[in-house]
Amino acid sequence: NHISWKLDGAEERIEKYRKGKIDLKVFLPDGSLLPVGSLVDIELQKHDFNFGISLTQMHAIYDEPFRDNMLDYVDHLFNYNTIGFYWNANEREPGKWDLREHYQFGLDWAKEKNKTLRGHPLVWHNSAPSWIVSETRDVDLIHKDIITHVDRLLKNYPEIDEWDLYNEAPSVTEIRDYIGENNGVARWMDSRGGQGAVIKLLSDKLQEISPESHGLINHFQHEHESYHDLITYCISNSIPIKSVGIQAHMQEEASVWTEQTMWNLMEDYGKYGIPIDFTEITICSCERVEGWKEMRAWQDSIKEARKEGRSKPKRKTSSRYEKYQAEYAHDFYTLAFSHPSIKTIVLWALSDTGSWREFPAGVFDEKGKPKPIYYTLNNLIKKKWHTHAKGKLPVDGIIPINGFLGEYTLKASHNGKLYETTFILTKDKDEPLDVWL
Repeated sequence: NHISWKLDGAEERIEKYRKGKIDLKVFLPDGSLLPVGSLVDIELQKHDFNFGISLTQMHAIYDEPFRDNMLDYVDHLFNYNTIGFYWNANEREPGKWDLREHYQFGLDWAKEKNKTLRGHPLVWHNSAPSWIVSETRDVDLIHKDIITHVDRLLKNYPEIDEWDLYNEAPSVTEIRDYIGENNGVARWMDSRGGQGAVIKLLSDKLQEISPESHGLINHFQHEHESYHDLITYCISNSIPIKSVGIQAHMQEEASVWTEQTMWNLMEDYGKYGIPIDFTEITICSCERVEGWKEMRAWQDSIKEARKEGRSKPKRKTSSRYEKYQAEYAHDFYTLAFSHPSIKTIVLWALSDTGSWREFPAGVFDEKGKPKPIYYTLNNLIKKKWHTHAKGKLPVDGIIPINGFLGEYTLKASHNGKLYETTFILTKDKDEPLDVWL
C-alpha cells in the first residue's frame, strides 16, 4: 500500500507558482468597453504546465479496436505527447527512411489535437541502426550518416516543438562496458570531443534548421556525476537547453522515489536555473522486482521466449496495485506541480498492452479502459487545477482573474450577441491585459 506523503506546503506553492492574478480589460469590436452586467464565461483550455504521455508505444495499440476511444481519453487529459523517431525502426536499409505508420499516426493525431510535441530522439546509441553502431566502420562515415539523419529529422518534421538532442548521453561515460567499448556511436562521440561537444553540435544544428524548436537533454540516472558535468558544460558554453530531462522507471523496489528523494532531486537540479522535465515516468500497477539482478533475469526470460517463439512472460496488473499506482501518482504529481523548477511530466506507459519490459504501468489497461490512475489525474488536472468562472461583469470592461497559467477562452454575451476570444494568462502583471472580442 502507498503511505500518503506529507506534501507540506505543496498547496501554498501551487497557488504561488502555478497561478496568476490579473485584470482583463475587455473591449467590444467597436472599441467600447464591454458594459457592466454582460454575461461572461472564462475557462482554461490548455495548461502552461505540460501534462504529458508518450505515444512511442503506439505500435502496440495501433490495430486495436479500442484505439480511437482510448485516444479520446488521452485528448481530454493530456496536452503534451512524446513521438517516437527511433532510427533503427524507421530506416532498415541505409538511405531508406520511412516513418512507420503507427508513429506517423501518433504524430498526425497529436498535431491535429494541438498538443505540444516532443521528438524522441535525434540521436541515441540504443536506437541506432547496425551500420551506425558498427564496431569497425570508419568513424568519419558514421559522422556523415548521423548528420544526414539529424538534418532529415529537423527538415522533415518542423512541427516538433522540442527534441531530445541525444538521449541518455552520459551512458557513454557511465556504462560504456554495457554499451560496448567500440560501439560506433560511442566512438563517434569520442571523436567529436565527448558528450558536451556532441550536444553542442546537435543544438547548433537545431538552431540552424529549426530555430523555432527547442532542444533538451535527458538521462535515466540522476546520480550520475557525468550528467551534472553535461549540464555545467551546457551552461558554460551557452548552449540553449530548454530543460533538463530526468527519468524514473520505477520497476524495481530500489528505484521507487520517496517523497524526500524526489524533493532533494528537484532542489538539487533546480539550482542550475534550467527548467526540469520529468521526461519518462513509470509507475507500476503490479509487483515490482527487487533490484537490477532480478530485472536482468526477467529481461532474459523475455528474450528467451522471443527466441523460442513462445509468448512473452507478462507481469499481472491487479486492483490492489492499481490503487497503489493511482495514490502514488496523486502525490507524485502534487509534489512536482508544486515545485517551481518542474515544467513537464510525461508518463511513459500509455497502455498495459506493450508496456516496456512487460510491466503493466499504463494509464489504460489491456482493453483500453482507463485505470484508477486516469481518474485520479483527471480530478487533479481537470478539476482541482482547473479554472472556469462565469457570471455578470461587475464593472465596465474589467474582469479580475486569479487562475492557473495557460491559454483561455473568453465568451461574452451583450445585447443578444455572443462574442468570443482567447488570451494567455501569465504570471502577475500590474497593468491590465487588453482583450478584444
